[in-house]
This record gives sequence, structure tokens and C-alpha cells, in this order.
Amino acid sequence: MPHFSYKFFVSLILASILMLTGGCAQQPVVKQQAKKNERTAKVDPQVPFAFSALQSPVLNESVDQKLVSRPDGSVVLSWWQNTAKDKPALLISVLENEQWTAPSPVTAVTNIIEAQVVPVGNDSLAALWMVSKPAKSGEGEVHDIFASRGDKFGKQWTPPLRLNQETVTSMKESPILAAMPDGTLLSSWADMRHYKMIPPSKPGAEATSEGFTSLMVTSVSPDDKHIKEMLVDKDFCECCAPAMVTDEQGGLLAYREHLVGNVRDPAVMRISAIDFGQSAIVHNDHWVLDGCPSKAPAIARLDSTVGIAWLTAVNDKTRIRAAFSTDKGQHFAEPIELELENAGSVSGIEMDSPHSALVAWTATGKQGEMTKLARVFDDGRIEHRTTVHSLSEGKAYKWPGPRMTKGNDIVVIGWNDEQAKKMGLVKVQVGQ
Repeated sequence: MPHFSYKFFVSLILASILMLTGGCAQQPVVKQQAKKNERTAKVDPQVPFAFSALQSPVLNESVDQKLVSRPDGSVVLSWWQNTAKDKPALLISVLENEQWTAPSPVTAVTNIIEAQVVPVGNDSLAALWMVSKPAKSGEGEVHDIFASRGDKFGKQWTPPLRLNQETVTSMKESPILAAMPDGTLLSSWADMRHYKMIPPSKPGAEATSEGFTSLMVTSVSPDDKHIKEMLVDKDFCECCAPAMVTDEQGGLLAYREHLVGNVRDPAVMRISAIDFGQSAIVHNDHWVLDGCPSKAPAIARLDSTVGIAWLTAVNDKTRIRAAFSTDKGQHFAEPIELELENAGSVSGIEMDSPHSALVAWTATGKQGEMTKLARVFDDGRIEHRTTVHSLSEGKAYKWPGPRMTKGNDIVVIGWNDEQAKKMGLVKVQVGQ
């Protein structure tokens, strides 16, 4: 007769108990698996995001519109329009409970060329606008850039502060504004104070130029005092608007660099209120183009993670790429391809976790230009590719294209169909 140990009998008894109670013991496991399957079905990475048109307070005849979100996720819409003197020209509205608040005027100044509103924390706003005026020489127009601070809902605004400090006002393009956590404002724009057109020397000859276009940065203290105006780059793609994110130390400026051989690749530069660092190329695409593509990169930040998205071209096919940095923009990983051909421009990027971002961009389809949105992860995964808006009859969006912002579990994208004189908003559900 074989010998059986005490441990063997204990194991046998436990096994018998488990067999007898197995039906009951398995029920919680089955239930948990069912819940897991239900949750997985809701966030199937192949299923497009749900989206719907969002009623807008912006009139179709307005010049343009922009979107931004506060840290708490509330969405602010700004737009500007050409109006009679002393009538509101730049206005804002806040999205509350699926409804926009009554429009609040920021300024009644005329001849606004570009404008932007940004949050200063959760409880105040800052606005920027650029206006045109005739040059003193009588040839062409020049531009001034102003900034003002407002309360949470834009009901009260401080007197405007002129940001550009040159003696003789110059031409400018693509001004942007960002606020540091302490309320310091950082602004950047393309400036032509060091650029001069030279008329033809004789009839039939071509005009020439000398000098350079400057990428400028200026800083304003929380009590609206000028801190410093800085020329940070003398050779860049001046038709591609810069973009900026901020933290406690300053800002990270994203723009398109112009390198030897007409290479036009995305770059970032660390700036502060009083200084700036070296330009660093995000990725060596080696896009050679004899002329500025007028398609800017977009940048976003969440803690120490930075995401950037941009347009490039490979073998004459335009693409959209995105890349991530985990060290506040000092180094970027290899880019992730979002669109392999017929890409138009980047509409925006918003971080929604330390390892993922929501990216919106345009591409050209058979019927016309369209706006797409997807969630991209730093490991290369791309989920929920969604076409949220399309134009028809071969139409294209007004330059520089749609814009996006991320609220609480939603993305709002604004677009401008200049040919059809239509402006609209789309709300996309992106909750995970």
C-alpha cells in the first residue's frame, strides 16, 4: 500500500471543496469579465468619436474665430468682425451647460487683422489683437499689437497695452499670446522692422529686398509693465504662425525653422520673461521647399510631457506627424505618422494624459477639404480616427484652417468656410 503524507490529504480535501463550490466561486469572475467587455466596447479604438454640431454665437459674416480652454476645462470662444466705429469688434463667449453666454465685447477698435484670447488661470483672461494702419511713408500698411486683461467672463477689461516697441511701426504677422501661471504674459510674432523692400532700379526690373524678418518675443509683468522685447530668430518661416505653451519657468515656443538649403522643419525654443535659449529641431524631416508652406506646428503640455504636431512632406506627399517629449521639450521621440498623403494643416493638439494627445488636422478628400481628429499615444497607437467636418464642391477652409480646444471630456473645433460664408462649431465626445 502506497504511503500518503499529511500534506497530500490536506490538498485533496481543499481540492474537493473547490470543486463543490466551483459554480459559486466562478460567478464574480464572470461578472467582472462582463463589465470589462462592456467597458472595452465603449472605447473600441476603431470606433470614431461621437460628434455633433454645436450652436454658435458667431455670425457668419465675422472675420474669424478662435477657441481656448481654461485649466478647469471651461471653453472660451473669441471672434472678431469688421464693424462701424465704436461698435464691438472683438467679442468672447463662454460655454456653460451646453449654452454660450451672451457675447461680451473686448474692444471696439477697428481694422483688427488678428486676435486671440487666453486664460490666466481659471479666474481671468488676457486678450491680444493686431490692427493695421497706413504706413507713414504712404506705402502699404503697418501693424500694432495690443494686449488687455479681463475678468473671468470678459465683462471688464484693462486699458490696452501696446506690445511692439519699435520706434517706426513695422509690418507684422501671426501674433500669439500665452500666460504663465504667475500672470506674466508672453507674446510672439513675425516682425519686419529689419526688412526693407527696394523698388526696381529701372522700368521692367524686379523689386528686391534687404534685411530679414524677425521672430520677436515680448514679456509683460502681472501688473502690465513691459519687461523685455527680444529678437529670438532672424531666419525662420515667417508665414508659419508660432505656437506656445507655458509653465512656471517660461514658455516653449514652437515654430517652423528655415535651415540651409531651404529646409523647413519644426523647431522649439525655451523662452523666459528675460531670456531665450537655442532653437532645437524636433525632427529632421529635411523638407525642402522654395517658399514658406504657411502651415504652422501646434504644441501642448501636461506636466513634463509635451506633444507637438506638424505638417511635412515625403516624396512630395504632405503628411501630418506628431511627437512626444517627456522632459519638457528638451528631447522628442521619433514622430508618429497620422496622415500619409493629401494632408492640409494641423488644427491643434491637446494632451489628455501623460502618454496621449488629441490631434486635429485637415486633409483633402474627393469632395473637398475635411477636418479629422484622433487620439495618438506615445507608443505609436492611433485610436478613434474621426472625420468631424467636411466641405464639398472642392472647397477649402479659410487660412490658417480650423482650430480646436479640449474641455472636460469634449473637444470643440471651429471652422470657417470662407467661400460659402459659413462659420461653425463641432463638439466631439472624447471621454475615455
